Amino acid sequence: MNLEFDVKNGNSIILVVQKQANDENKYNLIDSDKAVWMELRFTGKNLDIISQSTDIIDDAETIDSKLDLLLHSIIEAERSGTDEYSEAGDSTELNPYDPDKIKVRSDKISVTLISNMIESGDIDMNPDFQRNLVWNNFQKSRLIESILLRIPLPMFYFAEDDEGKLSVVDGLQRLTAIKEFMDNKFSLRDLQYLTDSCYGKYYEHEGIKKGLDPKYFRWFNLTTISANIIDPTSPYKVKYDIFRRINTGGRPLNNQEIRNCLTGQGLRDILKEMTALPEFKSATDNSIKSTRMDDQEIALRFLVFFIMYEKNRNINSYNGYMDATLDEFTELNIKTKKEDLEHYVVLFSNAMKNAEYLFGKRHAFRKILPKDISPNAHKQLINKSLFVCTSVLLAEFGHETIVDFNERDSLRSEIAMMIEEDDELFAYLSYGTNAKANLLYTFKSLKELFNKNIDY
Repeated sequence: MNLEFDVKNGNSIILVVQKQANDENKYNLIDSDKAVWMELRFTGKNLDIISQSTDIIDDAETIDSKLDLLLHSIIEAERSGTDEYSEAGDSTELNPYDPDKIKVRSDKISVTLISNMIESGDIDMNPDFQRNLVWNNFQKSRLIESILLRIPLPMFYFAEDDEGKLSVVDGLQRLTAIKEFMDNKFSLRDLQYLTDSCYGKYYEHEGIKKGLDPKYFRWFNLTTISANIIDPTSPYKVKYDIFRRINTGGRPLNNQEIRNCLTGQGLRDILKEMTALPEFKSATDNSIKSTRMDDQEIALRFLVFFIMYEKNRNINSYNGYMDATLDEFTELNIKTKKEDLEHYVVLFSNAMKNAEYLFGKRHAFRKILPKDISPNAHKQLINKSLFVCTSVLLAEFGHETIVDFNERDSLRSEIAMMIEEDDELFAYLSYGTNAKANLLYTFKSLKELFNKNIDY
């Protein structure tokens, strides 16, 4: 995230966040010349100002408001392990879809049919997304109680493919609860109105499990849900847009969690395989977290840009709109089989091993300056722009050749000096890094660095 402050000369200045090398809880707000304008301490809940340039003339309330926004960005970046605050401001869609082409139909579907469709695979539940945010028994029981009380449930949203199969756009947790109840996986607890008649009951009798009374069993099976189903002829962006607008599954999903819900099993499995590689975890020093699928999102970036590079030996066809690019790739590969993407796992593995060997696990893919490579320096966050460009360019170098002809960590000082001395590169790695000009300049700079310094 970049912050703009008013200064004494009547102009304004844009500052970028940089973690201090000597203290992992301290951050500097610096300009494009790397001059420090404000020093901050991150306490976990607050950003405290240690020092501030007297040239900044914003009042205290305005500064506090800006630092509150920055605090949120820093917390999210620390959780993900990547400097996401450098990406702000580049999410605009290049070509919005024509709203007249949206086709969504309303339908009623019985819970018994829902259960059958889930079992047959006609509804893709994708249970591996947000595994840490699954509903607890209280939430599940209250939902089933609402059904037994014949209270209408909120609208469900599905996306239909050309073969009539449905993927869940909104309502995954509710459908999971209904299916698990019908599979006798939990009994009803913490009820509000039906304690006397339904407490401790399962869906149906099974061994020592006591099922619902016949009246409630019939009522449950007669339940229908209201669903809006997105027609397959609608623009693919509709699914992602609807998901981002109406998703109600507790904490709002991030973009990669949404893609994971709507993509095919082949791509889903490949991303999990890539991020499970020991060499990926080692090269990134276990910095990129899997909790919100940040690891799969960065692996997806590698796939997108390597395939782009593979076709043209450059990434010039990138349009500068990262989210739209990743969404489009995900949509185009809904039916791609895992085996058709397996060879990219090998290339990704190769890139990770080469990056760790040439830069070191504490410095690979990070926006480092010479001061950041001292033995006691704290490591910087992963820079996604550097990750994409480095991994794509190193993927085709044979690892054994790299080891045979190059010294370990031989590029660590080289890239630190390059970022220090090239103000344009530093700026492109700090401000709106997803923009086309930023990524192309970073790619060009790294390509020149590798051509000059890697022996093979």
